[in-house]
This record gives sequence, structure tokens and C-alpha cells, in this order.
Amino acid sequence: MAIEFYKEHGPLGYLANYSSHGFIKNGIYYKTVEHYYQSEKFSDDQIKKQIIDAETPKLASSIGRDRNNIRIKDFKSIKNKVMYEGILEKFRQNRDIAYSLIATGHEDIREATIDEYYWGIGQNRTGQNNIGKILECVRARIKLEIIEAIINECKLYDTIHIVISKSDIDSIVSAHILRNILRKLGIDVKVSYSLRFLESGELDINILEFYLHERIDYLTPNSKAILVNCEDFDGIPTQNVIAAIDNHFATGEVYNTISIGYASTALVLYDLFREGYNFTEQEKILIALASSPNVDCLNRVIKTSKKDILFTSYINDNKSKKMLRPSMCSPATLV
Repeated sequence: MAIEFYKEHGPLGYLANYSSHGFIKNGIYYKTVEHYYQSEKFSDDQIKKQIIDAETPKLASSIGRDRNNIRIKDFKSIKNKVMYEGILEKFRQNRDIAYSLIATGHEDIREATIDEYYWGIGQNRTGQNNIGKILECVRARIKLEIIEAIINECKLYDTIHIVISKSDIDSIVSAHILRNILRKLGIDVKVSYSLRFLESGELDINILEFYLHERIDYLTPNSKAILVNCEDFDGIPTQNVIAAIDNHFATGEVYNTISIGYASTALVLYDLFREGYNFTEQEKILIALASSPNVDCLNRVIKTSKKDILFTSYINDNKSKKMLRPSMCSPATLV
């Protein structure tokens, strides 16, 4: 389902060029993307200053559209590039709305303008929608930059702890997948837990160790962690949290936060890393399993029995993937 916005008001107003999310570019502060875009039309410093200093984006637009002001030659040939650069900096420098943009997943974004057919879709919805297309490109770029920042920070420490708060299928699969990805990158990784998570009753260490085949220790005070499928920090110092990755929980407390409303956190991980990591068929099946409509039933099974041959075989034996029943997952979600 496409996301449509119009003007800077309402919950989707942050997508609009008029939204009050300023940024600095080339040492100059711009109140909005509109201020930046309109000022870039001119080489005359006086006109540029009038636009930059304009009290509102509407006034900035009015000055920029005034045909009495002489624009730089062939601005039309670079206007998309200028717009992209402004929107990119807006989201780079306002991390709260960057998270909101990422949370839109892969949905089409449309500027539902009435009389604008180049930047928006126009009244009859046949417009080129270049603003929407640029927002989608910026979304992909910002997501990639956050992933790169997470990986680069992980490489600064001897060991990274993947912290999960539950012993359900999504948490186990997500920990398994992220552990594989980071180890492939040469990063030493351990799966750990917070003592407060253990006290919640939703975490069973025996189940985690059985499925993940490693000793699961509690997180020591100075350990560096990535929170996966955790609903809160529950006592973990935020300065020790490199990132939080989830499918339903987002917070501004950690700089690198990625939350997308998918069926599972495992599917979020797939979306984040599929361009740079070669997922095996086994891993894809596990992700589909964690995203299955029947996952609650499967969670009850792993809590009552350690003999869930189906699930353990996916983690340990590629050949057993033929045992997967079609009704259990939706592989179509994995491209």
C-alpha cells in the first residue's frame, strides 16, 4: 500500500519539503529543504541570502519562483540532483524522522499534490512524482549508512554481544542470522541476555542454548551490545548499546535504531543485509518460519519440548529443509 502525503501537516508531514527539519550544508544552515532548493537556483549572493533568511518556506519558494530573479544557466538539468542532496541532508541530520522514513519499509511514497505534476502525482494522479522517488532513494541510502555505521562500530571492539529478551522463534532465528552475518565480517560475536530480561519470565536460557548451540551468558556491565527483538533496554546502559533492531519497537535513546513493521525481526534483518550478505537457502527458510502466521503455535512447541526436530534441523542441517510444510511460512516474502 503506497504512502501518500501532502504538505507538512499531520503524521506524514515530515516527508514534505516545507517540514521544519533544518540542516547544515556547506557551512550554511537551511530552515527547510525548500529554503535550500530555492536558494540553489541562483548565483547572486543577495538573492540567495534573501531566500535562506526567509521566515517561512512559502516565502522562500515565492522568492525562488520569481522570474524577475535570474537563475543559473541550465538549472533544470541539475534540479533533481539538488533536490536529492537537500532531502538527503534533511534526513541525515534529523535522525528521528530518518527512523520514521526507514519504518516505511519498501512502500511506494507519493506526494499527493493537486497542481504539481513533476514533483508530485497531481490531481489526476498521472504526475511523475519525483519527490516520492527521491524519498525512496534517500530511504535506501540512509538505511545503508546506518548499517555501515553499526558494522564499523562493531569492528572497534573485541566482542559484540547480541542481546535478546525472549526465547521465542523470532528471537532465536534473529540471533542466529545476525551472528552469522557479523562472524562472516570477522567480528567476534556472542549471544547474551540481561538479568532483568531473565527475571521477566519470557527468557529460558536452556531453550536458547539448545537451539543456538553455544553457552549463553548474562551481559556484563561494560559489554557492547546489539539489541535484537527487545521491547526495551531494561537496565542496559544506553552508552553500551551499539544498535537496536526490531520489527515493532523504536526509540530515540540509541543512535542506530532500525524498526520496520514487518512480520518478524528476522525479516527486518533480511531486508537490511540482503544487498551485502549472501543468505543461504537454510537461512531464508528460517526467516520465513519466524515470519509465519503460525509462529505462535510453534513458540508453544519449543517452550514445552526440546524435541522440535523441524526447527533444530533447519539450524543444523540444510538437507532437512524439505520437511517444511508450505502452510508454515510465506517464502514469497523473501526475494
